[in-house]
Amino acid sequence: MSTALQVDRRPRWGWAVGGVGAAVLAGIVVWYVNSPEPLPTSERTVTASTAVGRPVYVGVFAPTADFTRRLSLSGVKVHTAANTDVDVVPLLCQGGGFGVTSEPETFCEELVDPEGRSFAAGDSIVLKVSGDEFALAVIDRVKLGYRDGLQWATHEAGSDAVVRIVAPAP
Repeated sequence: MSTALQVDRRPRWGWAVGGVGAAVLAGIVVWYVNSPEPLPTSERTVTASTAVGRPVYVGVFAPTADFTRRLSLSGVKVHTAANTDVDVVPLLCQGGGFGVTSEPETFCEELVDPEGRSFAAGDSIVLKVSGDEFALAVIDRVKLGYRDGLQWATHEAGSDAVVRIVAPAP
């Protein structure tokens, strides 16, 4: 009998092992890309007070000098509970930081919208808080959407804040 026309069959289990290996590798890559180290948080609460109609700027996240990461920010989410309407706008203070002020330009090289910006040690996230009525605003830690090298995430960062909006001085 001649073997010239005979077809060799490959075992199907080889394809199955290759498929499982590829799925495991893809799972490891997805886990790595979505699992950067969490950002620093603090248990302290920043407190501030301002007059009706006058904004106050509250620094809520300023990493220490040993923060070696450079983040590409995709956005900042803020959750606020207040007894009336309060405007809370997240900003990026590049090249500076502070606790509470009404004049952030004194402490920041540049004060900008954080979306699409780079964030590193020496920068800080601040909140511009204002209201047209008396108010008490309780602000949770900010959540930063960011890319760190090949990794992507949204993590809480920094401190909570409480802002009281009071009557203007006579």
